[in-house]
Amino acid sequence: MLSAPSLREIIWPINRDEYKLFMPMALMMLCVLFNFSALRSIKDALVIPTLGAEVISFMKLWVVLPSALIVTIIYAKLSNSYSLEQMFYLVVIMFLTIFVTFTFILYPNSDFYHFSPETTQNLIASYPHMQWFIKLVSHWSFALMYVFSELWAVVVINLMFWQFANHVIDTNRAKRFYPFLAMFGNLGLIFAGNSVVSLSNPQNCFFCFFAEYIGDYKDDTEITLKLLILLICAVAVVSMLILRYIHKYVFSDKAVKLAHNPTSTKTSLSLRESVKLITSSRYIGYILVIVICYGFVINLLEGPWKNKVRELYPNTNEYLRFMGNFNIWMGTTCVAITIFTSNILRFFGWFVAAIMTPSIMAITGSLFFIFVIIGDSFNILLPFSFDPLYAAVIAGATQNILSKSTKYSLFDSTKEMAYIPLSVELRTKGKAAAEIVGAKLGKSLGAFVQSLLFILIPSASFDSITPILMVVFITIIMIWFMDLNKLNTEYKKLHE
Repeated sequence: MLSAPSLREIIWPINRDEYKLFMPMALMMLCVLFNFSALRSIKDALVIPTLGAEVISFMKLWVVLPSALIVTIIYAKLSNSYSLEQMFYLVVIMFLTIFVTFTFILYPNSDFYHFSPETTQNLIASYPHMQWFIKLVSHWSFALMYVFSELWAVVVINLMFWQFANHVIDTNRAKRFYPFLAMFGNLGLIFAGNSVVSLSNPQNCFFCFFAEYIGDYKDDTEITLKLLILLICAVAVVSMLILRYIHKYVFSDKAVKLAHNPTSTKTSLSLRESVKLITSSRYIGYILVIVICYGFVINLLEGPWKNKVRELYPNTNEYLRFMGNFNIWMGTTCVAITIFTSNILRFFGWFVAAIMTPSIMAITGSLFFIFVIIGDSFNILLPFSFDPLYAAVIAGATQNILSKSTKYSLFDSTKEMAYIPLSVELRTKGKAAAEIVGAKLGKSLGAFVQSLLFILIPSASFDSITPILMVVFITIIMIWFMDLNKLNTEYKKLHE
């Protein structure tokens, strides 16, 4: 008969002899999620107040998705020549180069590189059905920054970090490690949120010093961007140093137990053979579907919400401060939920943990859509009055925080565990296809639905198309549940 777990095993299931492996990985997770959170605030604050929330749908479909496909092909080719450690350094340096180029060269001179407002308005007047594409092209450097900020999450976190974790951690240890890796990572959201709020405040001492140091600058946003990108670069360098430390000092310790040889991460199949292997794997197909469903659903929800945020905070720096505060609440809630849900995976099994995210999203998402559709009516029904716009922003933020908290703590953990029983080829290239293409394809499909409505009806807005989005949302949630049931059956077979 199994003995009941102790209180320490429930609250903190990491054993003392595992600290040498767990703690560096937790710190590395914190670093990459810090950058993810800061970049998310930057990309939205650049694009949405300037171009409108509607342009995000066109960005994700026509720019982000093709970029994700190109990155997947490049990654598959590089994985035959470089180890996972070498690829991490290459990828991170490439991202940092683009971020620095945009911040220190393109943004300060954006008036020179972009279309003039008059040219943009004349083109929109001539081609009203193409207005969102015209806005996108007219601010092409903002689109470039948006794309690579989006790709940081799927390439550096979902692909590079988690592939590394799946390679050295076995299934039984993953049940204990992964929720707490997510918890440490979510501390990065809190730190990033505080950094964004602080550095976007013109009264901040760093802001004032930097503004005085560089002298002539375009606007307050330029100062905030430069400070944040310098901080992002510093944190990225720390993450690379941690990875080097793990390979040099942790993996050389024979007392540290690893699932696979950490140096054998190169693959051997050609691109054509890799595509054949991935497309013939029903198991990878099931993972791909849940990744697509998550991206699809979150895109349907974020569009109407971010449109409300833009109405409430039309200024770029005000929007940036709101997103910073949002990330603080996101990180705090994620840490709290991880503490409460970390034992679900260990004591109730993979499937129960996996269905938590779509269940939470189904409930909170439906309530948000209902509120947006009939929110103004609440002033008639309730005995007190309130601002419907502010209430919609808070309702959307609450939905986002709760759904993403379960996503970071349970969805990511269960999804990553699903890769562990696979071969190194499928863990590397199958994961690349599912994570990079799947994540962006899901968001692009959601974007396609929205952009199609905006093209067909030039006068349409998120407020007018929300009822249609709610019907699509419920349909995708049902597909998600059915696919999880099939994946659970296959996962149990492989695990056994």
